[in-house]
Amino acid sequence: MKKKLIVCATSIIVLMMLLPTQSVSAPGPFTPYEFLSTKVTIIRDNYGVPHVFASTKEGLAFGAGYAIGQDRLWQADLFRKQAFGNLFEFGIGSHYDDYVTRSQGYSREELLEIWDNWIPSFPEAKLKEMILAYRDGLNTYIAEANEALANGDPSLMPAEYLSFGFPLEPWEVEDSIALFVMMAWRFGATGGGELSYAGRYQALESIYGPDLAWEMFNDLYPQQDPGSEVTIPSGAYFPNSGDSESIPSYLPNNIGESIPSYLPNNIGEIAQSYEEFRMGQDIFLSSMGLPTKFGSNAWVVNSWKSENGNAMEVGGPQMGHSTPQIVSEIGFHGAGIDAVGMMMPMAPTILIGVSRYGAWTSTTGSSDIIDTYIEVLNPDNQYQYWYNGGWVDMEVRTETVYGPFGSNPVDFQIYRTVHGPLIHPVHGWDLANNLAYTVKVPFFKNEIDAEEGWMLFQQSRYIEDMQEAARRVKLSHNFLWVDRKGNSGYWHSGTYPIKPTYGKDLGAGPRLIDDRFPLWGTGEEEWVGVTGFAEMPRAINPSQGFMANWNNKPIAGWPYSEADWGEGHRVKWIQELLAAGDDVTFEDMQRINTEAGYNHIPGMNFLHYLVEAASTSADPDVMEVLPYLEGWNHRYNDEIAPNYPDPDGTYDDPGLTIFNAWYGKIFGEVFDEAGVNGGSSTLIHVFDGADSKLPLNFDYLNGEDKNDVINRALKMAVVDLKAARGDDISTWLTPVMITSLWSQGALPTPKMHSMNRGTYNHVAEMLKDKRWYWLYKPPPRAVNVIPPGQSGFFSALTGPSPHAYDQLALYDTWTYKPLLFEEMDIRNVAESIWTYYM
Repeated sequence: MKKKLIVCATSIIVLMMLLPTQSVSAPGPFTPYEFLSTKVTIIRDNYGVPHVFASTKEGLAFGAGYAIGQDRLWQADLFRKQAFGNLFEFGIGSHYDDYVTRSQGYSREELLEIWDNWIPSFPEAKLKEMILAYRDGLNTYIAEANEALANGDPSLMPAEYLSFGFPLEPWEVEDSIALFVMMAWRFGATGGGELSYAGRYQALESIYGPDLAWEMFNDLYPQQDPGSEVTIPSGAYFPNSGDSESIPSYLPNNIGESIPSYLPNNIGEIAQSYEEFRMGQDIFLSSMGLPTKFGSNAWVVNSWKSENGNAMEVGGPQMGHSTPQIVSEIGFHGAGIDAVGMMMPMAPTILIGVSRYGAWTSTTGSSDIIDTYIEVLNPDNQYQYWYNGGWVDMEVRTETVYGPFGSNPVDFQIYRTVHGPLIHPVHGWDLANNLAYTVKVPFFKNEIDAEEGWMLFQQSRYIEDMQEAARRVKLSHNFLWVDRKGNSGYWHSGTYPIKPTYGKDLGAGPRLIDDRFPLWGTGEEEWVGVTGFAEMPRAINPSQGFMANWNNKPIAGWPYSEADWGEGHRVKWIQELLAAGDDVTFEDMQRINTEAGYNHIPGMNFLHYLVEAASTSADPDVMEVLPYLEGWNHRYNDEIAPNYPDPDGTYDDPGLTIFNAWYGKIFGEVFDEAGVNGGSSTLIHVFDGADSKLPLNFDYLNGEDKNDVINRALKMAVVDLKAARGDDISTWLTPVMITSLWSQGALPTPKMHSMNRGTYNHVAEMLKDKRWYWLYKPPPRAVNVIPPGQSGFFSALTGPSPHAYDQLALYDTWTYKPLLFEEMDIRNVAESIWTYYM
């Protein structure tokens, strides 16, 4: 049985009662060490946000480390335990859970090797020096907390350590590297769904035979859907002129030649067991408040599209919700950096934020950067695989996993091939067929170099600087930027595998490689290279005046994907709102964020089909609900009482309830008879029929008129609703959805109403340079919010920090707090000023 760490309010209250009562005074300045010389000042504003002032980059980094110690020490420790596969030492999970984590990661020695091999591109940026200084700052706080506790003062120590007696150990550079690796894989390593797609094809083949199954597979999981919404408008893409590297032309699937008869016949079972494991792992980690989710939306407006002639940006990285959140806020002021934004507890890096010169944000790129390989095993030795004409020994290392407090050590073996680690230390083996499944990525043992660009954003002053930083990101991300010159830019980053056109010969000639299926690891299907920056989609100042991304396709025809993007993407509504008119204001940017957050995405895509079909029906039940459908604006409206935060709050529109009931039935009505799981994009193509941007190979309506099918599903939905809710349609209201924040420790978990928006949000307007700005550059107009608050600290003496929840009400009401850049403005709202020397 898995054990799970639970820090409940009762245990903390008991701990507070057992500790000696003492008064806690406001801290004064730190006593400077005699041999130190660089002055570091941390000014905390009225939301507890630390603003670090220093004359050197090392000083800024030291202050960031110290501030993280004050605000997020337990979180940082929990994250490093997750990254290393040491959670069971905190009583979380089991030996097996940590074994699985380590099987996908690196040993401590390998992490130090990654660090040693990393040579930053710009020595003057002092990236390595900043990471070391960050470590020192965090360790300074750790030493002070441990020393104070030894002297009977628990005020600096997070209550989680006191409640359970876990040791608080120093931070090492490999801890930061382990977090870099974990976050890189979590938010930038996308693709790798080949087993799932292969299993879906085999399920179709078992029903329809290879030829028709292949046609239907390409209906349901197309690599290229011409209706897919894209970020870069037509004609705005520009690789370097004259560069021989450009986006490869899309190679259509060759029906017949590409039919994947070469796949192991049980690959669907392998895929299902692996997917079940992944879902269970995500649920388990989410319950601990540990990162499992990626998403994010962002949009930018050029200067000529805005009312004030200033470029503007909204950043909304979506990373789930926890208490505290996965990110905190920091301000850096000095050594050429003047920026405020979000950071993670691994390095002194404003990952997404705003500076005096520009604003930048990111979303996960979602392109195919991971490949799955099928390894052929030696029947006499499962730890050997066939590669380039001979048996090769797998790389193996032994990892010792400990229980709580270092108890009960258990040794596990970790295996890799030339391609990479097994997809799972148990589910990655298929010994009955002498096969194993591994994953390959282009950034293996190179994650920190592959993510270096993130550390350069906060030092960027011009759009050229931002492009140079984006160039150095080798994982799959989208980056957006606006600056004081009125520029806006977009870059889709990554180095993506270039695969051979033809692969292994299994008796009928070499097969045509398809990105949706695994590759054979025997040597015939190795990558021929990886893409370079010249091939990456990017655009600066497109003529339409805006760009938006919500993990959607970067550009039409982009080939480095499996089958991830189809028509009807959630970014569509943001794009339509931005395109609606010129003279976009700062308030418009906020409004669009709200509209996107309440947009009902299926309603956006299908309400017009439903209304059109219902308008043709003579059925009394359908005719009765039609006015309610016509009156709904595919939005989660909550203006009429009872509304949130009333526990009985409901959304305003019966049309929402009716639509949801219909939407829950229509997929079955369209796809069940064919025995397939069609998605929303395929349903759009079905309804569009001959006008579809992607003509389909199979008639999923089985000869019926689409309106008849739509109305039949609606009739069933109405009958069910009347049976459950009565005949008064005006009372068919849907309860307001509530989001609970996962707990990471002692802090009680709050709730808020559901909004489809960033975990962190900023809105920034970069004041365009004037002639006299060479003397003084006024700060941008910018606001942000991180719910529930800056601090994750729970004191055994006084309980939660006053800044643990003070941004929750802002977030819950779509309001924000200002970003502060001027030292005087920060001092005017300062709650504390700590000065020390390094």
